[in-house]
Amino acid sequence: MVNYQTIAALVNQIPADIWNVLREIKERRPGMMLSELIDCRRGALQQEPEPRSPQTSLYDTPPL
Repeated sequence: MVNYQTIAALVNQIPADIWNVLREIKERRPGMMLSELIDCRRGALQQEPEPRSPQTSLYDTPPL
């Protein structure tokens, strides 16, 4: 059984700017399910390059 009160509390924690992004996703992909959105995020996180240290500049990195 789903605890709707807990879900409502979680929904209330979502900032307004996130709702704007979700609205835009809904406009572009109206049939997208939450699970698809989560899977897209997981894929994007796996493809992100390692963050550079704040002291490293583009000139300090070796050429490819």
